[in-house]
Amino acid sequence: MDGDDIPRPALSPPMKIAVIGAGLSGLAAAWLLGRKHAVTLFERQARPGFTAAAVAVPGRGAAGNAVRVDVPLRVFYPGYYPTLSRLYQALGVPSEPVSYATSFAGADGRLYFRYRNLRWGDRSVSVLAPQDLLLGAVAWRIVGALLRFHREALPALARGELAGLGIGDHVAARGYSKDFVDGLLLPAISTVCTCTLAQARGFPAEVIVDYLARGVSRQSVHRALHGADDVQRRLLAGIADLRCNAALTRIVRVPDGGVQLLMADGRSEHFDRVVLATQANQARQLLADASEDEASVLDAFHYTPVRVITHGDAALMPARRRDWSPVNLCSVPASDGPEATIWVNAVQPVLQGAPDVFQTVNPLREPRADKVLGQAQFERPVVDARSQQALAQLQGLHAEQGRQVWFCGAYAQAGIPLLESAVRSAHAVAARLGAALVD
Repeated sequence: MDGDDIPRPALSPPMKIAVIGAGLSGLAAAWLLGRKHAVTLFERQARPGFTAAAVAVPGRGAAGNAVRVDVPLRVFYPGYYPTLSRLYQALGVPSEPVSYATSFAGADGRLYFRYRNLRWGDRSVSVLAPQDLLLGAVAWRIVGALLRFHREALPALARGELAGLGIGDHVAARGYSKDFVDGLLLPAISTVCTCTLAQARGFPAEVIVDYLARGVSRQSVHRALHGADDVQRRLLAGIADLRCNAALTRIVRVPDGGVQLLMADGRSEHFDRVVLATQANQARQLLADASEDEASVLDAFHYTPVRVITHGDAALMPARRRDWSPVNLCSVPASDGPEATIWVNAVQPVLQGAPDVFQTVNPLREPRADKVLGQAQFERPVVDARSQQALAQLQGLHAEQGRQVWFCGAYAQAGIPLLESAVRSAHAVAARLGAALVD
């Protein structure tokens, strides 16, 4: 469900609204709501969370002017990101197509599979070059199973046969080979969804196949031309009151209406409505008077830790430079998931010709300490049967008359918890409060 599907309330006087959390969902919610209401955006960090982890890396040329790199890197393609695309269009955010071709290697750093992107304009096709088929029998078996998966999975989705199934159960029941499942499918899901292999196996099959059906292999991946800093700057231009280093301790509803925000220094402030644009577990801690239904819904969402290192150590890339792709997965037996190393220079064109910069997600090996440019720790929502059920219950909460506290974030919409679900959740809340992206 997005904001276009939600009944809009009759126009009412502007309200005083607090948005808690300045990640993308909070920034988008505050920007949307700020067109109709008096909005204050609270952020616990010294700068908005959307760009708080970005790092500066050396640029090209003798001057080596620093270039900001988003952490994590943020890309999108229109088929799966329609709400984000509409927001970027409304903000005037320019974007550029980039390659997200991927290599798959074992613990020895040698490739066993690889696909490339042929791109023209906004069109893209994932292909195997003839030399990629020379990688060996495993590559051939993966190709055969992948073609079969595409041939079978989309009709199965349309027939409703994937309902209630984890993707691991689906491919096991259909007898897909270990080479395809463990060598390509689960590592790819683990990387896109930033989760462990076990969590990838339990990911709802409907969600994964729907992602593939939206044209990921036929549309170019895009990135905001000037990165998250530019997106954030444009959003903040429409937000009148931003308060960073905000030490909120709890949120309580008051008997005469509205919501009270309590600060660590003892101060408090009253708002008509509050939007909790935080992780579900953080919202649960802040909401001191959560109802039984609210507590049950928020407790149903779980998170997995994600570590990201930005560095210049090529030892975490495939052994041969000619095997490097924009995205490089390395699978090690008995590990929780693949190590994913992005060659930033190949994704961020302004860095072409500059010293090599890499961003490794969930590293299984440590880069040299003198090559590390920055480290960050995140938590990502886990999507499973329980979280899917909680999404429907969350929509029910938001439909309650007179609701004063709202929830948004990547976890709060169906699908893979990416930039799209973060913005879609913000749009859904804003629409209920009379501030949809398109009125």
